[in-house]
Parts: sequence; C-alpha cells; structure tokens
Amino acid sequence: MKLPQLIRAAVVTSTLVLSTLPLASNAAVTSAFGPGDLIKGSGDTVYYYGTDGRRYVFPNSKTYFTWYNDFSKVKQIPDGLLSTIPLARSNVTYRPGKKMVKITTDPKVYAVDQGGILRGIASEQLAQTLYGISWKNQVDDIPDAFFINYKVGTPIQTAADFQPANVMTLTTTIAQDKQLDDTAATISIGTVSNGFVPATMTIKKGTTVTWINQDSALHTVIGAGFQSQELKYQESYQKKFDTVGSYDYHCGIHPVMKGTINVVN
Repeated sequence: MKLPQLIRAAVVTSTLVLSTLPLASNAAVTSAFGPGDLIKGSGDTVYYYGTDGRRYVFPNSKTYFTWYNDFSKVKQIPDGLLSTIPLARSNVTYRPGKKMVKITTDPKVYAVDQGGILRGIASEQLAQTLYGISWKNQVDDIPDAFFINYKVGTPIQTAADFQPANVMTLTTTIAQDKQLDDTAATISIGTVSNGFVPATMTIKKGTTVTWINQDSALHTVIGAGFQSQELKYQESYQKKFDTVGSYDYHCGIHPVMKGTINVVN
C-alpha cells in the first residue's frame, strides 16, 4: 500500500511534518505555554511539552491523530525557548486502545496498552471482538525504525484481557500514558535572552517545581521566601509550593530574567 505524502515524509524525518497545514504553521508566536501543551518552533516538528520539562516528539502523523483531531491547539514558540527545552528520552506512542498496530516486517497484530506496551492479539476472531467487524481498518503499520518506542507485553488471549474503550478512558492524556508525575513540574533556565522556560507556569498546590540550568552561565532562583545557590550547567534547585497564590522570582545574577509561579487548588 502506498503511503500518503505526509506519512512518507514523516517516516524519512522521524518527525511530524506540518508544511501542508497552514493552521498550525501560521500560528501566532507566543511565550505563554505550559505542561500539556503542544508546541513547535519555526520548523515543522510538533512536540508535547511534559511536566518533566521535556519535549516529546510525535514520530509521525498517524501517532498524532490518535491523540488529537487537528492542529488547532499547537502553539508556536520562539526558537530560542524551544532549544532551551531538552528532548525527552522517548517519543510519543499511539494512544492506548485507539487502534491496533503491526510492524511492517512482521504480520502479527498488536493492541496498544498504556506506556507504549504492545500486546499481541491471538486471533482474527479476537481482533473482531475487540474492534468490530471492520477491525482490519483499525490496524496501522509502524515502520521498523519506530518499533524502539514500544515494548512487547503479555499477549491478549480473551476479550476480558483487554477492553479498548476502558483503556482509552483511563488514558486521556500523553502525561498519563508516560506516567509523568502530576505533583512535579520542571522549568529550564536558558540564556539571559531566553530566560526561564516557561516564564510563567500554573501548578496545583503541593507541586514541587525543579529549576534546571541549561545554560553555560551561572544562574540563581530568588523569590519571596526561597533562594537557590548559584547553579552551574545541569545543576538544579527545588521548591515545593503548598500555598495558593502567585510567586514572582528572578535570577540574582541577571535580574532581567524573571518568572512567575501561579499556585491553584
């Protein structure tokens, strides 16, 4: 089967190509973003921004569309801010329960469980029971190069072993699929021109925020009632926010660098 042009491009680049989608490509540039947002720079690659302060790549458009219906929520941020955010150690995988997959070099069909776990489906009859009479239309090929994003788990022997609708209900966000800690958040410290990334973050009461210096220069984090030591490259500082309110902070070495933490219930 011949792959559509968009998918072929994604396979070659291992990133999601948006050049034919003006809505996403022409998005207004903003510095306002936070965990759970879809972000991109001036290029075409779309990332999921996690609470761990990292950006997760969508390896192709098929993966993207298991999570989102369109590109209307993609935010374009300045390239300097994007480059300050480190890449995640894994890519986004298919939304659990949404579709079945197979590897291009292997005829075996798998259901996708939480955490990128592939579970082999024992028979065509079982596949039909799980995904309906048109189950074959719910199978996507995963290029061999993307197989490393997944792990093979326990096969599905009966319909009681795996219920797609229930799995989808339990995994509505990529953060849930990646099992990211929702009581923790990370902010990257960039160059003086890029500042704290993101500069403004809204968190829930009880969340611990970690600032990590991604710049070669020394930086500090100073706010009302909290202050870090001088942070070298890759050094970090943590602060737990237990009280609702707005907390401004800055870098004591470079006062132009400012940020705000908004704590809500």
